[in-house]
Amino acid sequence: MIATANSSARVKMLALIFLLVVLIMVYPRSAQAGSRIRIQSWNLRYDSMPDDITVGETIAALNSTVPIDTQTTYYSNYTEQPWSTRRMGVKNEVLFNEVDLFTVNEGLHRQVEDLKELLDMPYIGVGRDDGAQAGEYQAIFYNPDSIELLSNDTFWLSNTPFEPSKYPGAGSYRSCTVGYFRTKKGGTKFVVINAHLDDQSDDQRRLGAALIKYRAAYEQETKNAPVFLVGDFNSQVSGETNGAYEITTGKLEFSADELNSTFVSKYSHLDTGFEFLDLIEQTPVENRLGNLATFTGFKNNADSFSRIDFQFGGNSGSWEAVRYKVGDNWYDDSYYLSDHRPVISDIFLG
Repeated sequence: MIATANSSARVKMLALIFLLVVLIMVYPRSAQAGSRIRIQSWNLRYDSMPDDITVGETIAALNSTVPIDTQTTYYSNYTEQPWSTRRMGVKNEVLFNEVDLFTVNEGLHRQVEDLKELLDMPYIGVGRDDGAQAGEYQAIFYNPDSIELLSNDTFWLSNTPFEPSKYPGAGSYRSCTVGYFRTKKGGTKFVVINAHLDDQSDDQRRLGAALIKYRAAYEQETKNAPVFLVGDFNSQVSGETNGAYEITTGKLEFSADELNSTFVSKYSHLDTGFEFLDLIEQTPVENRLGNLATFTGFKNNADSFSRIDFQFGGNSGSWEAVRYKVGDNWYDDSYYLSDHRPVISDIFLG
């Protein structure tokens, strides 16, 4: 009886071990030990139709009645709406996605302050025109329940990156926000860089991509942490505007001799072949969802759609892209929340 009981226990133990091995092989690393973060990046469209309507007034004016299907005209409003109208939809989109970090392009001071209130999240970043509150922010919001901020700074994508400045021939001042973070669950450190390249100057886009890549290589080497880059590149994967994308992903060289010498000296690092990897390419194809184009404009004309908003990860090998989605910016009974769509990814760190 004892031998039979021992044999039965041994069989059960072997079966349990086999089951555990199978689960480890089948489940992705994201289901195992480590930290997972969700990043949503979105060009908000700047507040081009400013008004004095407060957040409270917007909420008070919302229609609380039950919508009637037969009285709804779907996808009917093609016109741009004021930020005071759009901000509630942006807020709800972010909160429903339960993100750890939310990055924005084109956000003016009023917009980022509104989102700070609506999302109940702090942010880092400054206005690009003066390094304070003037101009658009490349802000990074972070959920204080899951993410801890360790340090941050801003630099400009120009020949004088340590001061508010515009590249010759560029349409606007262009800046870049760098945040160094740690997950509260797991204590994993990582860096997020949020940038917005110029819409008019391809030379600026190339220089900006080179500055970002140089800084990112320094961050990855000195902090021994994964580095992620998000933002609106105004650069496509192929075609006449693809220079910034090609530099970012290591397909096109840009000599450090062409960068600001003080910047190169401050962020000096070993040349170890750093490059960024496009998260859509790194995500398993069965885990990709949503749209392809990230820019739509305020019109229903697919000929002008393009993929110019990206999320990248440095080639450190210390992360895994788990899921990737380009969301919606226009729901059937409402209006455009922005002229860009949000990009959302789940990333395993470890």
